[in-house]
Amino acid sequence: MSRKLWAYPTTVLICLLFWFRHGYAEIPYLVGKDGVLNLEMEARPVDLELRPGVFFDAWGYCIKGEKPTVPGPTIKVKEGTKVRIHFTNKLTVPSSIHPHGAKYTVASDGAHIAGNPDSIAAPGYSGTFEWDTSGTPGTWFYHPHVFEMGGEEGISRGLWGAFIVEPENSDPDPPDKEFVVFMHTFLLQGKKYEAFNGKSGDVEFMNGVRSAFPGLVWQAKMGEKVRFHLINSSGEMHTFHTHGHRWMDKASGQLIDNISLAPFTSYVLDFVAGEGVGPGNWAFHCHDNEHMTNGMFGIFVVEDETKRPKVEIVPPVLKGPPGSFTYPDPELKKMFEDFVGLSQGDGPWGEFYKPIPFYLYFNPARHYFPTDSNDYKKLLEKYRYDECVECHEEATPGIVAQWKMSNHANPKKNAEVAAETQEIEELIGKELNNWKPGTKDGVYCSYCHGKDHESLFMPTVDNSCGTCHPNQAKEFARGRDYGKPSHPHSWEGGLSTPWYVENYRRNQGFSMIGCDQCHQNMSSCDDCHGRHLFSAAEARRPEVCSGCHLGPDHPDWESYIHSRWGIAYEISGEKWNWEKKLSEVIPGKDYPTPTCQYCHMYVGNGRWEMNVETKGIWRMGVTPPKEVEFKSSLKDFPYGVKIPPMDKKLEIYSPESLEKRRYWIELCAKCHGSRFSRMWLDSIDQYMFESWKRIDEAQLIVEELFAGDMVKPSPEERPPFPLSDLMVKILGPEKLGPEVYNLLKETNGHLPVVGPILGAYAIFTEKDGNPSGVEREYVEMWFWKHLQGYKGVAHAQQDISWWLGSSQTMGKLTHIQDEATKLKRLKALEDAMKNK
Repeated sequence: MSRKLWAYPTTVLICLLFWFRHGYAEIPYLVGKDGVLNLEMEARPVDLELRPGVFFDAWGYCIKGEKPTVPGPTIKVKEGTKVRIHFTNKLTVPSSIHPHGAKYTVASDGAHIAGNPDSIAAPGYSGTFEWDTSGTPGTWFYHPHVFEMGGEEGISRGLWGAFIVEPENSDPDPPDKEFVVFMHTFLLQGKKYEAFNGKSGDVEFMNGVRSAFPGLVWQAKMGEKVRFHLINSSGEMHTFHTHGHRWMDKASGQLIDNISLAPFTSYVLDFVAGEGVGPGNWAFHCHDNEHMTNGMFGIFVVEDETKRPKVEIVPPVLKGPPGSFTYPDPELKKMFEDFVGLSQGDGPWGEFYKPIPFYLYFNPARHYFPTDSNDYKKLLEKYRYDECVECHEEATPGIVAQWKMSNHANPKKNAEVAAETQEIEELIGKELNNWKPGTKDGVYCSYCHGKDHESLFMPTVDNSCGTCHPNQAKEFARGRDYGKPSHPHSWEGGLSTPWYVENYRRNQGFSMIGCDQCHQNMSSCDDCHGRHLFSAAEARRPEVCSGCHLGPDHPDWESYIHSRWGIAYEISGEKWNWEKKLSEVIPGKDYPTPTCQYCHMYVGNGRWEMNVETKGIWRMGVTPPKEVEFKSSLKDFPYGVKIPPMDKKLEIYSPESLEKRRYWIELCAKCHGSRFSRMWLDSIDQYMFESWKRIDEAQLIVEELFAGDMVKPSPEERPPFPLSDLMVKILGPEKLGPEVYNLLKETNGHLPVVGPILGAYAIFTEKDGNPSGVEREYVEMWFWKHLQGYKGVAHAQQDISWWLGSSQTMGKLTHIQDEATKLKRLKALEDAMKNK
């Protein structure tokens, strides 16, 4: 079709009822009027997290007003239904919808074939496809059919969905549960995918699910009839296999548990859940081993309704030093047992510790469950389930008062807010008006917390904020692309450190609550946009950053607020226009001096985004740089370890870093000029190089002390390195590298670990002389004093850069040299005594 034809106004939906699910159970029919089903569909970009920290820029179909998904909406109709799809292309490349199975004219082909009308939609354009399902029962699928201008990537980036046409004569024995299984590949290319199972290129998945184990998880009850709709939407052969279950193959008339699917074909199978094998967790997967381990794997849970499994809330018993996890006292043990959702922790060591109850709020996406409401029993009897504001004005009046002042309660309080609200209304397909007493207007409580207390949840980026603010959510998540540390990585980053879980094993889990309070900001927006105002103006003020970015290892706030910039802000900041978007701020006028957000959210080329990681060159400052010629073992960093960010040295002058430097100069030059900006960035680099040389000297001294058996107690005489037993078991040589793996295994963790990055354990754990005094002195040098100097220089705070930075690292080096001299003399004396 021509662009002109595609641009005609979309007709009003006359679909009376539709409900879709992508690859889930109980797939309902889509019912139209007078045998015609009208759907409004779109193709949009969508970020998929394939592995923790690995995002894929996918494309997905969706019903207008809904989020795009991979697979797209399942379209299930009765044979004979006319399907009319009003399609809008929200991608930046041409796209379309091409069906298998249905009958259609060349104008609805969704392809560009010479001599036929062009039925490809250009970016931003719309049009209509019409399909006739009479005489075409079966399981089919739809996808784009574009071979030009980037649109040919559609299938390899997730543009497909199931199209199920049920026979006109009803099934006399319909299934109780139905599942759609897409066996497909994503084309993963580029540097950020190199660590993805050690490969890039075409990587196999089921339904776009990010993890191979457990992958998809579906449930049915014992005795329920289950139907699987299998679709191979890739160019590879796949073999679908179920554990424990068999089905009758209609073609051969035989019972089988394995079926091969050629590229772009489908297959339907029925069986009875648990028949002959009983309840349990049954696997299904592609029988090609590489495909299975990449992601073509799922779990089919068969539940026995007569014997529902009881959740065991028992802490795991950990063998080996320093012992198993136990509760400090019976009352605390009972409190833990009452929290069913907290049976185990998060992160790579999650199954080996039981978290503190506040995980309910630190990571609500996984752990939150509604209160039993005993405290509010009278209020719940007094108010209906949907009278949230009225009830909470008695229960939590502070929250309600804040909400009433927010844009959520007043989405049209002025023209500017109303314009932003209009965009959201178009996105969610609902009108939002200012709240008034007795109404459910505004962004009401149920939007972010669920319709009642039974379904209550805490809002996160994924389940709430991202629905109305998808661009901001995507920008926030993009921080992962630049590696650790980052805001989106913060929760998993804190949990993955060995000393975190080690403190739980020592009955000191509550000691880590300070770490949890900052590191939990990965899933919600309210760390910066405080609830329940959720104010953008508040989030633009630098004080917001001070809650976490302070202290001995990252004194960003202390450095900024005591700099010339911070002093100017304290003098006049209350008069600044905080309502302006960062992209609209005029430096020197709206902001007389820079702020944290103005500098760190700038991504180059005149754009600001909701992430602060884009321009990070030195990152946190604790990874050794490639540009320094080390004499100690730091020259061998990362020692073969394959775990980011410990898997490589920083390259301060790599092409990527030079590009980030260009953006910094572009930003700083708005006030200072490009020469001044370049010189300042060069000064930061040279300061860090000098500081790293002092660290190298200290590292060499400490290593010589261990080599000479002068550090007491020796590694063999003290507790092992935190979590060393589990690191060997869980991470193995693939992640740790053969050298580190063998050292940990051979010594049972009784080995010295000093210096960046794992040597930081000396700050977080201390037991029976591990670490020793000289190790503690060294870690304070590189983890505290070195970083304080770095932050002082970067934020132009002279006292912090010198008195807390350079001066202190020099002082720490002197202390280490002095301690080494004493230990060497003591060792010489001991040796002399032995020889007498």
